[in-house]
Amino acid sequence: MNLKESLTKLFKDNNKSHAGMAELIGRKNPTFISNMVSRGNCNIDTLLEITDALGYEIIIKPKSGDNKAERTIRLER
Repeated sequence: MNLKESLTKLFKDNNKSHAGMAELIGRKNPTFISNMVSRGNCNIDTLLEITDALGYEIIIKPKSGDNKAERTIRLER
């Protein structure tokens, strides 16, 4: 799933419109969210802001190899 699809699903699963999401993270203009989703591009700080506001976390984990759990990284703001 790409970023655009992920953000769309995240907002839908949490019953958030672009305007509602903008308000939740303290942005005055919902166009910011709409543009970000339509481009499928945002910076990590914004993504962390969104996921944190909705109660999610971002995990980076290896695709293969030993000790995958030990090599997993949890991004934080």
